[in-house]
Amino acid sequence: MGTVNIWLKRSYVGLTCFIMITCVIMCGFTLFHHGVMYKEEEIDNSSGASKGVHMFYVFYAASFLFCVFGLFGIFKKKTWALIVFTVGIIICSLASLLVATVLMIGQSMFPHFVEAEYLSMLPLTNATETVTEALDLLQSEFECCGIDQGYRDWMGDIPHSCLCVEDSTNPCVAAPRNSTLYEDGNPVMIYAEPCLPIFLESIDRLIKGTFGLILGIMILWLLSVVLCGVILCQMNRKEETPKVVYSKEAKAGNYSSLTEA
Repeated sequence: MGTVNIWLKRSYVGLTCFIMITCVIMCGFTLFHHGVMYKEEEIDNSSGASKGVHMFYVFYAASFLFCVFGLFGIFKKKTWALIVFTVGIIICSLASLLVATVLMIGQSMFPHFVEAEYLSMLPLTNATETVTEALDLLQSEFECCGIDQGYRDWMGDIPHSCLCVEDSTNPCVAAPRNSTLYEDGNPVMIYAEPCLPIFLESIDRLIKGTFGLILGIMILWLLSVVLCGVILCQMNRKEETPKVVYSKEAKAGNYSSLTEA
């Protein structure tokens, strides 16, 4: 078995440890948001979103396990463990590539579905209690009012979630006279911008951020696969041993030079 270059080994170990740390951080981040969404009853265990979160858990755990095999193989000089690491990381990279492709397709298609879904709620005067509660949360979080035409979508029955807060970063306007929030002599400020464009922009940023994160992780994985491949080549390389040549002169001994001295 050949000798692995020390700097190559250190680079591989450092990169693999970094990937393991990244998996732990991402798993903790996913667990935190899963707990928040479950606490707020945004998802349940039987929903598609919950199944997607569980798939992320399996994905991170598998990546961490493959990295353990990789470290075991490099320190114990086990080629089979390094091969398991290489194959596993390649599978994870292909799965990430599939997710990235879906995100790229969804970046152009998903906003249209969201827009159609929210526009179907109009007019808001006929909205159900569930829709109203969902819009209240949306308006409070994104500091907006209405869906497409701003506060006009509420036809005067403007909810309190449209009230403008003091430190709002979005523009505000005075509530119209025919609204339920209007008060004589004391102008009530409400959010001026509709929620749909702001929400679609946040979705676009989320998709782009997720795509960039997946791309960065894939680059690290592919780099670790390249390093592991070079290490396997060095380990499988046979070391050349010097040839031993039989010499009669060496056996008999040549002491003439010592006698002459």
